[in-house]
Amino acid sequence: MNQKGKFILLTREEFKKWLLDNKFKRQIKLIQNHHTAKPNYSDFANNHFKLLDSMESFHINVNKMSEIAQNITTFPDGIIAIGRSFEKNPAGIKGANTNAICIENLGNFDINGNLMSEEHKKSIIFINAVLCIRFNIKPDTNSIVYHHWYDLDTGKRTNGTGNTKTCPGTNFFGGNAVEAATKNFIPLVLDEFNRGISTKS
Repeated sequence: MNQKGKFILLTREEFKKWLLDNKFKRQIKLIQNHHTAKPNYSDFANNHFKLLDSMESFHINVNKMSEIAQNITTFPDGIIAIGRSFEKNPAGIKGANTNAICIENLGNFDINGNLMSEEHKKSIIFINAVLCIRFNIKPDTNSIVYHHWYDLDTGKRTNGTGNTKTCPGTNFFGGNAVEAATKNFIPLVLDEFNRGISTKS
């Protein structure tokens, strides 16, 4: 574990221990998955804190937020960062921030973007699964959502129609559609979830 200010860097096992050891007052029912697009893999050089500071600066000075938008950031080397407090709603998806946790995955996961590293894949799957275990969430496409599924203007879930971002990427675990998540991502999270449940002390 390594900490600078409010930002905490953790391995997967350290994140699991941190999550299970802490008590949270806010009710968590929804897990958001995003990609940064910029910065991406070309900007990463073991500079986790620098990138976190840069993202927070952008969110404050350009997007006029109070602080970094996301509760969690993942990196290509599999490191996991805690940012915005879990006790605060994220500023991730208009219309879907209440009772949510926002995971921002560093990289551009659109087609022809970054090729996701194996360590990054493992951490993204792991985080979604452990959050589901910790907050008693059933892993499915109602509880684990992509930014692409929400209209940017209305904040309503449209499953990808209307004015949307591609986030978390058109090549994020095989695509950003609900069908792609159902086929390619949720089963991986479920496998990790079931392993975690079976070994939970």
